[in-house]
Amino acid sequence: MFSGNSFTAVVLSSPTMMVLLVCSVIVVTFALERWWFFARTGISANRFQETMRKYLSRNQLSEFATWCQSGKSSLTRILGVAAENARLDKEAVDQLLDIEMEKEQVHMEKNLAVLGTLANIAPLLGLFGTVVGIIRAFKDIAVTGSGGSSVIAMGVAEALLTTAAGIIVAVIATVFFNVFTRKIRVRSIEVEDARNWFWKYLGRTGAPEGPGAAGK
Repeated sequence: MFSGNSFTAVVLSSPTMMVLLVCSVIVVTFALERWWFFARTGISANRFQETMRKYLSRNQLSEFATWCQSGKSSLTRILGVAAENARLDKEAVDQLLDIEMEKEQVHMEKNLAVLGTLANIAPLLGLFGTVVGIIRAFKDIAVTGSGGSSVIAMGVAEALLTTAAGIIVAVIATVFFNVFTRKIRVRSIEVEDARNWFWKYLGRTGAPEGPGAAGK
């Protein structure tokens, strides 16, 4: 086992460990940023749909648009565009909604590419650091002329720290990447479902009794 001082010395003496330390900071920072984004822009799909039904059943398009403008979620931003332009024909509004959905997709995917990239390259960086560390250990043995098992074991242990660090960074990045990817998929489905109900509540394609009518 390494003491605190020896562990710090190993980290400071290994450029790869320093890179992995920076990568870990980036992963945690971007993961927290995405978590805050999704927490700040979240809304219950059932609550939104019920509110939309109440406004549209009374033909209160302007009031619904105003309510959407006061929200920060994907649903309110996108369906607010539909409410503001509902006087246009359905095809034109659907085109506007497609554009807004693509814009929202870009917002939701911000920084996810970084998390995905670090999840893939962190183990490779760790392996690179291990190879460099082993080469350095054998070089030290050759220079000093002392090749005892304790010397070799110490050098290999130090080298393997980079592999362990790379795996840890990759696991954290992969977990957050998968969690946020699923959140994006769920929100995309919710927006598409809300768009269909928007037109139904307006009576363009028939008027269901309520959200539960979809499953009947």
